Amino acid sequence: MFDDPKALTTANWQDISAWLTFFWIYVPVVFTFAVTLLTAHAIIPSLIRTGHIPPGTNKLRVPMTAFAAVLFVVAAALMVMVVITAQSVENIYDRYLY
Repeated sequence: MFDDPKALTTANWQDISAWLTFFWIYVPVVFTFAVTLLTAHAIIPSLIRTGHIPPGTNKLRVPMTAFAAVLFVVAAALMVMVVITAQSVENIYDRYLY
């Protein structure tokens, strides 16, 4: 039916470590992107409209949006790296759910 599993080598563990490293860096980058974009385009305009913060705060929206754009590019690059390094898992475990 299926071959017996074999012990993982040092190279396999290095591949898994690289995949997990990229994945765990990706998660906070995406979270920071979402919070920054939400703050720049929802929270700040709402607080300005209600008068809780001064209208001059609206100037922060452009740099925050630029920072979110940089985070988006970083997140996209990290996702590409996650997918590339995840392909090495196929060398270890070649059975899928189907």
